[in-house]
Amino acid sequence: MKRLWITACAALWTGLATAQSCPVDPSIVYTDREVLALRLFAIRPALFDLNKLNQLPQTQITSERRNQVSGATTATDSQGTVWSGVLLRDFLLKNGLETVPSRALRNTRIEVVATDGYRASFSWGEVFNSPAGSQILIITKQDGKALDLQEGPVSFRALSDIRPGARHVRNVCAISLVH
Repeated sequence: MKRLWITACAALWTGLATAQSCPVDPSIVYTDREVLALRLFAIRPALFDLNKLNQLPQTQITSERRNQVSGATTATDSQGTVWSGVLLRDFLLKNGLETVPSRALRNTRIEVVATDGYRASFSWGEVFNSPAGSQILIITKQDGKALDLQEGPVSFRALSDIRPGARHVRNVCAISLVH
């Protein structure tokens, strides 16, 4: 009996260690394969693993950051990064948003949530009615490699932002649409 109790506790502890939760909705619990939830309004969330994300239309965006070389007055060092993943608008359209009339969506806010509670927001107009929409990316790879542990299995960037830090979300766990 004691051995059975220890085995049950170990299984529960292992399950808790591998399960991930998301601050947007504590009832969403991921298995070790699932990395992202999509909640369209009040509809039950859809869960995605990296394999499902990689089956969606993929986009690569190269961003270049120019750094002034220390001590030099005119020399600059250029560093390019290739981000790969799914455009936010493509992800939303492929997963249920294509059936909602655009007029009904005009006051919708799209919220991206990280496992630590950090959030970034976008309007429907930014994503679907401006050039910025072609630069808002759900990232699964950086320079052709899977993201490191600090970035998550999935991260998120609005690459057209002038100051990219505010809408760079690491360890993304959910995308929610809110009226």
